[in-house]
Amino acid sequence: MNKISILISIILLVLPGTLLAQDQGDIINENLQYEHQRADENENKVRELTKQAGQISTRLSDIEHDVRLLKGKIISQEKILNEIQKNEKKARKDHFALEKEKQRIILELSGLMQALWPVHLQNVRARFKGVESWDMFDRRFNWLADIYDATNGKLTEARINSERIIANLERQRLLEKEAETQLAQINKNKDRLLGNKYSLRKNLKKIRRKRQDVESELSEILSTIEDLRYQLQSQKTKRFPLYKHTLPWPVKGRLISGFNLRARPPVRGLAIGTNEGVDVQSVFWGKVVHNDTLRGFGHVVIVYHGFDYYSLYAYLSETYVRNGQEVEKDEPLGVVGFYPKTNGPGLYFELRFHQKPINPKLWLTALN
Repeated sequence: MNKISILISIILLVLPGTLLAQDQGDIINENLQYEHQRADENENKVRELTKQAGQISTRLSDIEHDVRLLKGKIISQEKILNEIQKNEKKARKDHFALEKEKQRIILELSGLMQALWPVHLQNVRARFKGVESWDMFDRRFNWLADIYDATNGKLTEARINSERIIANLERQRLLEKEAETQLAQINKNKDRLLGNKYSLRKNLKKIRRKRQDVESELSEILSTIEDLRYQLQSQKTKRFPLYKHTLPWPVKGRLISGFNLRARPPVRGLAIGTNEGVDVQSVFWGKVVHNDTLRGFGHVVIVYHGFDYYSLYAYLSETYVRNGQEVEKDEPLGVVGFYPKTNGPGLYFELRFHQKPINPKLWLTALN
């Protein structure tokens, strides 16, 4: 019995340790499995993030490639346009020369007719009375024949000159049409390039998480647009700098605050309070180069007017225009929205030359 008791005691002493070791092994195995599972999950996350980063990188590379192609295409198209414009200039110069030649021909023809016509009338009335000899008749006949020949030659010269003027005007018309077509293609590509640059800027902003203040972001947008060097059809006849003190106000309303760069913070435009639902109008002919939200300004429309002048219309509730659209003076751009400064419907309006704000009140008409 003693031996059996001892054996039972040994079993009782060993068994709890064995069970404890088994429990600890199970716990360790469970922990290992959990860590393996977490490692697999993290690896999948890393793989997914890498995939997303690759997709973003590929998208940015595609946009950058398109930007490079468009830049090259625009440079080639602008070279063609410059050549067309040179030909237009030469055609106009040729036209002035032809008109000058026309005036000379008319003057010489007038002199010949003044000499010929009285003699012709005299001969018709007198039927060569007073001609005493054949020699006298021959001399008079030859003299008149020379004048007739000279007059006829001058008339031929006038006809050729007239035909050349007509041909020159037709060439000017064709060159102008060709220039308009080329300019439209250039601006279309510039619109696409601008869209790509905006997309590139937004994607880079997401990746880098770059924080910018309102002024630097607006300056960056205007710098992007300025780099494109847009040429507009309206620039041929409508030069923004010549319309100082005559521009219409963008909305009918009341002036809340004016331009003041010395204020803290600087006030770079006009705050205009107005009624709900009022249309905002373009102050000059131009091209819509930005129609999107802009931090600190709500929904913003920017119009490029040529010669490095821009107008900006902020806090719009809706817009009627699209990027790349050319607009007329007084054309509606959108509707006023809620403007925090007026605590109601209103518009924030700026004018800029290059990227620098200029005082709109020096450009708008005296009365609002």
